[in-house]
Amino acid sequence: MTSPNFVLPDHERRRFPRYHVTARLTLAIEDESLKESIGLGEPSDISLGGLRVSNLPACPNVRVGDRLGLLLVDRDEALSLRGEVVHHATQDTFGVEFRSISPADQIAIGGIIQRLYNRQIHP
Repeated sequence: MTSPNFVLPDHERRRFPRYHVTARLTLAIEDESLKESIGLGEPSDISLGGLRVSNLPACPNVRVGDRLGLLLVDRDEALSLRGEVVHHATQDTFGVEFRSISPADQIAIGGIIQRLYNRQIHP
């Protein structure tokens, strides 16, 4: 999966385009420093570089800088990832940037994004 060659506006911090999540995608979240489950949430958007978490009951307890273990599950695959909370703009959502992503993980994330896109076009 390749990104188009264009220059992002100065206000755009993202290196990868975001894709809105409309299909069922589950996200199990663990606080890596406490080694305990935070709960189940949903990604509201995803990119090769990270995702936005929503519908997580423990969301108010999550802080910028928290390191998280993520299990991203769609109907075809379960992917274990690591990330760090990089912003908490609203009370019920926060942004996570993926950390220590292997080339295989990057390909798997791209596969999930491609399946989401295909399900939007061919439901």
